[in-house]
This record gives sequence, C-alpha cells and structure tokens, in this order.
Amino acid sequence: MPTTSIYARRENTALAFVLALAGMAAFTPVFAAGKIADGLLPVAVLVWLRFLGGAISIVGVGVAKRVPVFSRLSPLWRLHLLRAFCGVGGLACSLYAATILPLADATAIGLTKGIIAIALAGLILKEVITGRHWVAGILCAIGAYCVVRAADNTGAHDTLAFDGVVAALLAAVFMACEALIMRYIAQREDTVTILAYVNVFASLLLTGPVIWLISTQDISLPSLLAFAWLGPLAIVGQSLNISAYRRAGAATLAPIYYGSVILAAIFAYLVWGEIPTTLAAIGACLIILGGVILSIPLQKRGTPTVT
Repeated sequence: MPTTSIYARRENTALAFVLALAGMAAFTPVFAAGKIADGLLPVAVLVWLRFLGGAISIVGVGVAKRVPVFSRLSPLWRLHLLRAFCGVGGLACSLYAATILPLADATAIGLTKGIIAIALAGLILKEVITGRHWVAGILCAIGAYCVVRAADNTGAHDTLAFDGVVAALLAAVFMACEALIMRYIAQREDTVTILAYVNVFASLLLTGPVIWLISTQDISLPSLLAFAWLGPLAIVGQSLNISAYRRAGAATLAPIYYGSVILAAIFAYLVWGEIPTTLAAIGACLIILGGVILSIPLQKRGTPTVT
C-alpha cells in the first residue's frame, strides 16, 4: 500500500497544532468524567458509554453521508481493532487515575505518552527524529513535572497514590501506541470509516461485561443518560485529532499534546475552583515553549521556508 493517498494532506504544522488543541479541548471533560461522576458510575461503564455513544453518533453520520462504512470490510480492520483495544485501555486507565489523583496530576503524568510516542515514531514509523523534537519534548516534560508538583497547593498529598500513578503511566503507553496507529490509518482511510470502526469495535469489546455490571450493581437508566454526552463529544475530539495527524507526524504532534495539562488546569479551576500556583504557571510556560520550538519553520539551504 502506498504511503500516501487521497486522504493524506500537505504537511502543515501550524494547522495541525490548532486542530490538536481543539481536539484536546473536546476531550478534557471526557477524561475528567470519572471525577465528574464522583462514584455515580463505575469507570468501565463510563468508558462503554463513551464508545457506544460515539458508535451511534458516527454511524448516523455515515448513513447521512452515504459512506459505505460496513458494506465492505476495511483492509485495515486489524489495525482498527488494535486501536480500539488501545483506546479502551487508555481511557479506562486515565479515568481511573483521575478518580484517585488530582486532575492536573493525572493529566500531567499521562503526558509521558509524548516521549513514548517520539521514540516509537522513530523506531516503528521510521519518522525523522531531530534534535528539535527532543528539546521540545524535554522542555514539555519538565513543564509537566512542575505542574504535577504544584497541582496540590494544600500540601495534603506529599506522595501520589501508587496505583493512580501506575494507571496514568499505563494510559500513556496505550495512548502513545494509539497515536502511531492513528497516524498510519489517517492517511489511508476517510474519517467516518476510521471513527466508525474504532467506536464500534470498542463498544462491542465492552458491551457484555458492562451489561453484567449494570445488572449486578442495579445502575439506573437516568444515571446512564446523564453521561450520554461522552460519545458525541469524543467524536468531535477524534475528528479533530485525525485531521491533525493527516497534517503532521506523530513525533511532531506528540509534544504539543502536553498542552492538555493546561486545559485540564483551566477546566479544574472552572469546575472545582482549583487555582494554579506559581510553579504550575512556570510549568505551563515551559510546555508552551516546547510547542513554539516545534512550530518554528525549518529552512534548508537553497529552498524556501516550509512549515
């Protein structure tokens, strides 16, 4: 299969960053769903609602646009299934970590996926990893660490819960792998097909266990409907992320996703009144600096500047 197709787009780092930031904004409340639920629903049920709602939403879009999503089997169905597995694992671990740790802490720890994605992009996708990528990644990592240390300004949590940290790190691994898969398939299939497969596969993986969980824990229908927004909002975020990956490599986009810790801090302030400290502000500036370094156009001798 060729490395490019009608679904590939011209490299455009600046536009990819804007799309990625918009996608992160859409996903911020999704990743905070466990904290928002506050014990009302188990994490597994929240993950299922997110993918089931996403499947219903995107299949409806496919029908409206007359996209032949399931009239023929995608030749990349194995990758879609693998991505669905990574998506379920990443979201479940992220939601669980956020129920134990402060939201900014869980988000920042999960941002180690950027470093993981950079390494995997070079090893698996054979993308060119330059010194600029590593400088940006290191700056973002230092900034994320500062935010982690400053997240609790009460001093009540000197040591992060071990299981929460492990869950956040596992989420980072899952999401790094998913990012690489998305980069590959985003240039080979249309957005509706990509989203339909991952959401349908993920919801099917979870339906049996979750139905059993709902019946044994006597979870009410109103409680389920209260989080019906997870799926449609996630579809918006996924669509924006796919568009970003069509315009920039996984290694280039990985550091900019550190910006999600800033969005998480803003969301936490608006919802729970958490106020960032000076150290958190310094960390945010380092994260932004890493993104700026990546957005600087490169210029080769004898060639015009490109982005």
